[in-house]
Amino acid sequence: MQIEKESLPDFWTGTITVGLTAVRLSSVKHEIRKGVYLRVGTLPAGALVSIGKTETDADTGFIVPAGETSPMIYGDDLSKVWLISTEADTPVTWIAF
Repeated sequence: MQIEKESLPDFWTGTITVGLTAVRLSSVKHEIRKGVYLRVGTLPAGALVSIGKTETDADTGFIVPAGETSPMIYGDDLSKVWLISTEADTPVTWIAF
């Protein structure tokens, strides 16, 4: 069996501040080819960031604690990812492929 490397033509990175109100990862349509990883900042230390596919899903979505990285979130558009935090001013960095 031959396993070939997967090659992607580009990647994008960014930072967003998340708080107590749900926000989109990108406020405009931003097409991606594969998906995105999110890393929640370590301050505030008790922050939990929830990830959802709609504004209301973010409240009950996949939870990433402060200082942790999400699994790959497969998708085609960054504006389809919603985030909300249990703490104000929680930094989230991301890399999309």
